[in-house]
Amino acid sequence: MLEALGNLSLIDGPLPLFFRILGVLALLFLLVRRSLCWWLFALASAVVAAAVSVFACWAVIHVLYIWPEDLPTTVQINVALLLWILALGCTTALVRLRRSRDGAVQPSVSLRRRTLAVVAMVVALTTVGLRINADFGEFPTVRSLFSSQTMNLSTVAPPAPKHEPDSRFMAAGVSAHWHAPVGLPATGTVRSVPIAGTVSGFHARNAVVYLPPAYSAVNRPVLPVLVLVSGQPGSPESWLRSTDLVGQLDSFAAAHNGLAPVVVMPDPNGSDQANTMCMDSSMARADTYMSKDVPHWIKTHLDADTNPAHWAVGGFSYGGTCAMQMVTRHPGIYRTFLAISPEREPALAVNRSLTIERAFHGDAAAFDALVPLTLLAKNKYPDISGWFASGSQDATYSANVKVLQVAANKAGMSTQKSVFPGGHSWAVASAALPQGLAYVFARIGLP
Repeated sequence: MLEALGNLSLIDGPLPLFFRILGVLALLFLLVRRSLCWWLFALASAVVAAAVSVFACWAVIHVLYIWPEDLPTTVQINVALLLWILALGCTTALVRLRRSRDGAVQPSVSLRRRTLAVVAMVVALTTVGLRINADFGEFPTVRSLFSSQTMNLSTVAPPAPKHEPDSRFMAAGVSAHWHAPVGLPATGTVRSVPIAGTVSGFHARNAVVYLPPAYSAVNRPVLPVLVLVSGQPGSPESWLRSTDLVGQLDSFAAAHNGLAPVVVMPDPNGSDQANTMCMDSSMARADTYMSKDVPHWIKTHLDADTNPAHWAVGGFSYGGTCAMQMVTRHPGIYRTFLAISPEREPALAVNRSLTIERAFHGDAAAFDALVPLTLLAKNKYPDISGWFASGSQDATYSANVKVLQVAANKAGMSTQKSVFPGGHSWAVASAALPQGLAYVFARIGLP
């Protein structure tokens, strides 16, 4: 029973539909009154809520510069609904006094109605909250909603490598010489590990590492590597909370003698709200962290194949942008990329000049020299393969994919592209993951 409840979708299906119906009924309860003054208040509060929502969503992007793209219209509508519901609910629930004909002070709204108004307000707010969550896909199931607070990953360090460093360069893929022993575990292990910024000086949060069942073998194989970067805001754990990454990896391993890549999810930002743009700039040396510290940690702490042909990097949104940056700046490290809804170029704000001012003290040439489109125009990358994906309702990032793919193909890369239903959300990343992993696995030496 609890398992079934935890698997209920918060994006679509019976639970959101149930709350949608309840939410409409709750809103009607808050709205319907016989007083003309109340209807005038409801209309005025709706207009004010809409105006505040539009201004607040504009200010977040164009004044506070929290996000480098305009928020979708659906988000603005939902924020307006939240404000309107709060206005209706709080006004009804608050005790408003009046004088009766005999001079006694009485509440103008009964206690029962005020209590029900609080309940209706909570139900309506929950419904709108589910709609906002559906826009971003951050919490796909009931379980993911609670796991964000209870995710306790093992902090035990991975087993020490068994293979000498100079013996880990695999000319052929691991599947060509691996024979699974009896008794492999059915699933892989997930750990939280610190990856120090020894060279970069960057202070990252713990990375998340997935080790497939084959890694538990006494004579474990040398395995290919996939580095995944989350969106921003986000964290390495976002891949576990917002997608079925571990389930996908375990399913692949179950069908392929316990084989899957070692998957490392590092943190190139340092906090949920920080944005280093995955670059070396005045803010941080995130590029050095991703290209020096993270690969060095993988090669010294894991039995990882050191052949660049068997290394891939991928991500969603900010992470997809970071993946493009890695393969264009460091093609000797990562030969395959997975870019789901990437930005056209890294950004701190919709105002490009502000990005350059904050990160490069106004030096546009220094910034331009590091962005993927500049590097793709200057260099050739015949050894790089990549897979792009975006949401069918995500006009901005679908356009980004089109521009980046054209530039990548002109630079000699071999690329493919897919489109999935939805907007700029983790739901699209989750839907894209099986196809994207299949593309990557075929190119890093897995069956």
